[in-house]
Amino acid sequence: MSENVDKAVKIYRSLCLNPSLIGAKLRNNQAVVNTIWSQRNLERGENTKFLRSIAVSPDLSKNYELLPVDVTNELLTATSPSEKLKAVLKSSNEKQYLEIWQNQNLTKSVDLNALDIHGDVYTDGEFRSFEWSPDETKLLYIAELKVPKSEPFYKRNSKKSNKNSDSDKPKTTKGEEYLYRQDWGEQLVGKKKSVIAEYNTEKDEVEILAGIPDDVCPAQVIYSPDGSYVVGVAYKTEPRKFGLIYCTNRPSTIFTLDFSGNYAPFPLDNKAVKSPVFTPDGKALIWLQRDAGGPHAAAMALMKANIPLLDKPTITIVVDVVRREIATDNGTKFYGLFNNGFVKRCFASGNRLVLSTNQKNTVNTYIIDIDSGKITELNYNNGSQVVLDVVNDVILVNRRNYLMPDKLAICKLPPKESEVPLNWIELTTSNVIPGLENCIYEYLDLSQKTDDSVKTFSAIYLGPKTSADKSVNLIVWPHGGPHSAFVNNFSLESSLFLSMGFAVLFINYRGSIGAGQDSVEFLLSRIGQTDVSDCILATQTVLERHSSLNPDSMVLFGGSHGGFLVTHLSGKYPDMFKAVVARNPVIDVASMSIISDIPDWCYVESGYEYTQTGKLNDEVLLVMRKASPIELAHNVKAPTMLQIGSKDLRVPPHQGLEYYNRLKANGVKVRLNLYEDNHPLANISTEIDNLINSLLWFQEHL
Repeated sequence: MSENVDKAVKIYRSLCLNPSLIGAKLRNNQAVVNTIWSQRNLERGENTKFLRSIAVSPDLSKNYELLPVDVTNELLTATSPSEKLKAVLKSSNEKQYLEIWQNQNLTKSVDLNALDIHGDVYTDGEFRSFEWSPDETKLLYIAELKVPKSEPFYKRNSKKSNKNSDSDKPKTTKGEEYLYRQDWGEQLVGKKKSVIAEYNTEKDEVEILAGIPDDVCPAQVIYSPDGSYVVGVAYKTEPRKFGLIYCTNRPSTIFTLDFSGNYAPFPLDNKAVKSPVFTPDGKALIWLQRDAGGPHAAAMALMKANIPLLDKPTITIVVDVVRREIATDNGTKFYGLFNNGFVKRCFASGNRLVLSTNQKNTVNTYIIDIDSGKITELNYNNGSQVVLDVVNDVILVNRRNYLMPDKLAICKLPPKESEVPLNWIELTTSNVIPGLENCIYEYLDLSQKTDDSVKTFSAIYLGPKTSADKSVNLIVWPHGGPHSAFVNNFSLESSLFLSMGFAVLFINYRGSIGAGQDSVEFLLSRIGQTDVSDCILATQTVLERHSSLNPDSMVLFGGSHGGFLVTHLSGKYPDMFKAVVARNPVIDVASMSIISDIPDWCYVESGYEYTQTGKLNDEVLLVMRKASPIELAHNVKAPTMLQIGSKDLRVPPHQGLEYYNRLKANGVKVRLNLYEDNHPLANISTEIDNLINSLLWFQEHL
């Protein structure tokens, strides 16, 4: 056992040396590419973020590369349009500092906590902004509202100094110490009321922009092309907030706000919006939009409004929600837009928008002509391709797959109407992960032989190229969500399992994103049924295709809704799988509906509209319960490991704890690890423990 543990830890440590490419920016002179990478740092117990600068020639080939520089404490950065200034938000000793740099030196350093004008600056992907004004004198960002201090109704005060007037004292309120103020849930704890802040570099002052109504939270704000107003997303907060992360369905609209406090929302009824961006010519605004409510992730439409943005702007659809599939301009299949936003610089000449989005088993990159709506795919056949930056028709992308770490590629985009083929140059190299040289990935296109309105789905198989018959153990792994998807990119988890001799089956069952809106909506009211049957069909198919797999040595692995599925499978097919690892699994939808930060999820996935008005509907709760794995817990035979985050607000820990107690009562071998972590269990100390323990659990019971 100790030798096995040592081997697993050694492999894990080696895999941690592979960084992920998370950003890149080409200088305007096209001579330098600055790239940002993230890497697990086991000694520090956190992810280290570092900058790699690459010099390129006029033909875009690589000249040389500088040594990496640690930028872990940089929370946000923004370079001004002229590239003469750079703004950096840094953290140090639980404080936030705003710095302004010129080429030669640091010109401003502002202790934002000392100013006491607002709370923490938002750095998350849902709200954050960090934008230079067109004249490069101001910086726009989102922060937490500063709430006046509250005192108890009775408090003995010290003797007042005659020198201190009432105007010198900070404003306080009485009796509001315990007033409940709801935040935005999982991974957004403490973010309750956002405000728009503007830092004036000339005056060295921060101002909170007035005019935002109390019942909305502003997000993703940007300056207008002339700097006379700002545009952003306004999230509606009444009658309550719901968890926002991983959810594109929250009621919201686009708004404009001028510097006199005039707030004007777009008349978008029952819509959810993301990521407003102005076109380079300043003549139009684009954004992503879908219906509010419904599944937490779904296909988006690309919208456009021409400037000026009047009280009732003329809004047109550039790319509509795709129900099944359509053809791109270069003849490939396109299943719709499932991205939540765009890179900061996302336009090529001729109003060509460059974006990346889920498409079945990969993330693909496309050019969309926002004048005509034409879609062109920038083909890549060896995994996923993700756009990072676009400037002067030069595109930077990240290329990745399951067997190879991220690598940076660059190309010059030809004129409009002649985008393909392209001449890509890879600026960084990556080799197949040591130990995975004899492994393959394979896409499976699957179809149920039923009368269902949607029959097709997909899966990804990872395993050895060749091996003796029935010699390989298989991990069956459905994703969470359920409206998400596995895509072909480097994964430390799957690399560890492959290196230890396992094969892996990733299942994108019906309901996954990247396969059209009809597939997403199909799963509603069918959780615990069609997603389970899709897992079985995928498993049976891969067993038929690969004789090296041992049907008597299969295990289950999944988290969140993936945990819901693996616990369902172990209860419905108790003799099929030998062991289970479930991470923050949904076990009882009915009880989750009253405590999760997304209670609407429980209703929508069960086939009902969420409401808290009127009398409780016992029928709805019964349907939720009947769809839940807890209904089958008495059938379970497979030894089960539960990995639970004590701070999980999405699938609260009572779900796993109840399942643990029920399995114990039924004589099933069960183990529960309780981590001081939230839903993804992504802290470094948490990750190494749950992965190694999962591996050992599988090996012990095979």
